[in-house]
Amino acid sequence: MDATSDDGRLTVVNGNWGRVSLTSILAVLESAFRTLTSAFCARPDAPIRVCRWRQDHALVVYDQRPYQIFLSTGDRYWSQYVFQFSHELCHVLTGFERYREHRHKWFEESLCELASLYVLHGLADDWQGQPPAAVYRAVEFAPNHRTYALNREQQHLASVGGDLPTWFAASIGELEANRYDRVRTGIVAAALRPRFIQEPSLWEACRLVNRWDPNGQATFGGYLESWCADLRRNGLEIRTPEIVRGLLLPQNG
Repeated sequence: MDATSDDGRLTVVNGNWGRVSLTSILAVLESAFRTLTSAFCARPDAPIRVCRWRQDHALVVYDQRPYQIFLSTGDRYWSQYVFQFSHELCHVLTGFERYREHRHKWFEESLCELASLYVLHGLADDWQGQPPAAVYRAVEFAPNHRTYALNREQQHLASVGGDLPTWFAASIGELEANRYDRVRTGIVAAALRPRFIQEPSLWEACRLVNRWDPNGQATFGGYLESWCADLRRNGLEIRTPEIVRGLLLPQNG
C-alpha cells in the first residue's frame, strides 16, 4: 500500500524503492516539505504523489493534479531523497507551469538547486533537535545532510575561477541556451545559499518568479527589474531580486 501523510497532501507510491519502508520515506519527505513550505510561506495548490523510477534524474510532471514527482533514488540514501524532492517541490512552489520556455528559465533551475541546499542544511539541524520517529537513527544521520550539501557547493564554486560577476558575464549565454546546465545553475545556487540561510524570508518573493511574462526581457537585468515590478504590485519587498543582482551583475548592470 501507498503511504500518505495525515493531511493527505503527500503520498509515497509503492514501488521499487529498495530495502526501506514507505513510512520512513514519507517521514523524510515530510521533513523536507515542512522546511521549504515554511520558508515560502505557501503550500502547493494540490496534493503531491511521489513515485520511484529508473531514470537518472528527478522530475515533476507538467499539467497533472495531484502533482506527480518522480525520484531516482532508493534504499536509505536520505540526503539524496531530500535533495531531489526539494528541487522538484521548489518547481511547484514557483509555479513552474506558467511560463515554460524563455531564456531566463535557468534562474528557476538555480532556485530549485538552492532549495535543495537550503533544506539539507536545515534538516542537518532539525533532525538533531526533532528527529522523525520513523527514520532509524535520524539524529546520528543528521550531519550527513550538511556534508552532502557542502560537497556539492564546493564542487560547483571550485569552477568559478575568479569573482562571481565576471564568471556570470562569461556564462550567461550558456545558461540561456541550456537551463539544465547543472554545473552553472549549481554555482548560482551555491553563491546564493548563505544569504538564504541567513534570511529565510527571501524565499517569499520566489513565489512570484513565474507570475509575469518574462519573454520581453532581453537581459537578465531586465528580468530582475520585471520581478521587482511584480513584487511591488503585490505589496512585497524587492530585497530578493536586489540581492541576486548584487551577487551576479556588475555595479553598472
